[in-house]
Amino acid sequence: MNISDPKVGAQYKLDGQIYEVISINDNIIAMCSLVHKYRRFIERNDFASMEHKGNLFIHQRAAVDISPAARLISMPEAQRCQIRLRQTYVEACLNQLGGQLPREAAKKMIEQVAKNIGDEHPPGVSTVWRWKQRYTIGNHNQLALGRKKAKPRPKRIQMPTEELVRHYIETVYLRPERPSLTHAHKLLKGQMAKENSDRQKYGAPALKAPSYATFRRRVLAIDRYYVTEKREGTKVAKRLNKASGALFIDDDPYSCTIFDSHNMNVIVKDLQTGATGRALLSAHIVPATRENSGWDISLGAPCAEKMMRATIGAILKNGKMAGVVGDRGLEILNTWAITTFETLGIDPDYVPAGTPDAKATIERFFGTVSTGFCNNLPGTTKESPDARGDYDSNQRAILTLEQLRIGYASWLEIYHNTWHDSLYTSPAERKEQLCRLAPPAERYTEEELKSLCVSRWELRLSGGRVTSENLTWFGDGLPEIRQRLKAKQNAIVYFNPCDLGIVWVAHPDTPDDWHPATALRPEYQNGLTLSDHKLVMKRLLTEKKAFNADDALIALYELNEYIEICKKANIKTIKSWKGRTTAPEPDIVSKNASLDDIITGVTPPDETEFRAFFTRGGTEDESGTKS
Repeated sequence: MNISDPKVGAQYKLDGQIYEVISINDNIIAMCSLVHKYRRFIERNDFASMEHKGNLFIHQRAAVDISPAARLISMPEAQRCQIRLRQTYVEACLNQLGGQLPREAAKKMIEQVAKNIGDEHPPGVSTVWRWKQRYTIGNHNQLALGRKKAKPRPKRIQMPTEELVRHYIETVYLRPERPSLTHAHKLLKGQMAKENSDRQKYGAPALKAPSYATFRRRVLAIDRYYVTEKREGTKVAKRLNKASGALFIDDDPYSCTIFDSHNMNVIVKDLQTGATGRALLSAHIVPATRENSGWDISLGAPCAEKMMRATIGAILKNGKMAGVVGDRGLEILNTWAITTFETLGIDPDYVPAGTPDAKATIERFFGTVSTGFCNNLPGTTKESPDARGDYDSNQRAILTLEQLRIGYASWLEIYHNTWHDSLYTSPAERKEQLCRLAPPAERYTEEELKSLCVSRWELRLSGGRVTSENLTWFGDGLPEIRQRLKAKQNAIVYFNPCDLGIVWVAHPDTPDDWHPATALRPEYQNGLTLSDHKLVMKRLLTEKKAFNADDALIALYELNEYIEICKKANIKTIKSWKGRTTAPEPDIVSKNASLDDIITGVTPPDETEFRAFFTRGGTEDESGTKS
């Protein structure tokens, strides 16, 4: 089997994949898969061995090997002009003199050609003869008339020095700590100085350390992907070396939507409590029209319930989409969402992890939301601390969550009627154009969609109330259900995880009779998702576990000991009163006395001014003065 000479741009087939040669440096051939973007680094000898065994074979030659014209185009303009000039003399020799060059006739021919083309320095007869020989041997290939480009001669370094250079590049420079090139070069010179001092002891010749420029050229000759992967990681290397075409966008407005969640660059505020938080936007984008068909703005982390609320809004507005494209976030990649999509006949599609370019449409939309809406609101966080500067977002926040939703809905109408450069029209106009050609989508009512989200609990009833997850609901029909329940029988509670403001309770014998029950705390439960509530309860449980109750228990124990001492003292005093006409003054305890002093029986120094002992600081005396 013939062994090819690999060149940059050539394509080879290996393990069923087509690879393109990216770079050839220091006998290392770097290749990249055209489909999956796999990287392979193969030594030239191993490359030839694999090609000889048939494991690797050429798929397409490099452009410079396919056509001589490609090589001619890649040459500098001066070199191309030189080749055309030489070809003119050679063609005249072949056509006029039949390839022969008699001296007198050749001189006349050269003078005539030089006069026709305006050559001020015509060649001699011997020079034209050499050009003609190279031209005919090269099968009339005009590239044979060009001067071969001399390859730059690499700096020759002693073999021990060469090994040290490679060693310090691999073990020092190509490390995740990313040391500087100067640091690696200093370590190289330090080891060579140490070895030279040892060589002097037994008379060996000293090694010459390479200059910084030579060391730098060796590093720059290495494949850039390989260097970035070793120093900064595979993720950064793929991002810096990525290359892809444009995403396919179907003209059907009901084909699919792209979903994602985004932290908005604005802080909202609760006017009653003063608490502030960053708003979260969950949105569906129609790729064909760039329309934000469904959205939800809330607080907290992304969750499946917020995704489902946005999805319901998108279906109510445009009808059922054929598919939903999303990343692998937990808000969309979960059993509940997949089951609901399957029930509706929606095909979910998940882009590969770590590839935001696969959903570039919605990423650009979020950028438009930030620059066109959020960055102009009071309480904005901007894109970064540098862009925010000294602006205090929490102090300036004034908008409530409901006000932000109303403002976003108004801004969305403006966005849908604004010129879009990639559409050459507005999203609203584009939607109208495509909807005239597409068949109508399947429609659902809001009640039908919300019923798909309903889950169930089996709970005990307490009077006219039902409690679950530390939340309580009440309703007029619940006492009737409770009285009909048998012993150890639970009622069926239907709830929507997207909104815990209302539940429905049914008797197990009549599961179709749903009795509504409203929230006991509507200001908290209305619009509350089950995931957000569980996060709140987890936070409260963590704070409860972190609380140390030992201090309170110790204080309670000391108070009980003091009461026992007082009881014994009072009993003793009452017994001593018997048989006396006047009662003695009771023992007066100083306000400044500590509980430990009283228990141990130590009398405080100042005990004549106060008649009562207070266990809580900051009490008031009879005059109303707080001490």
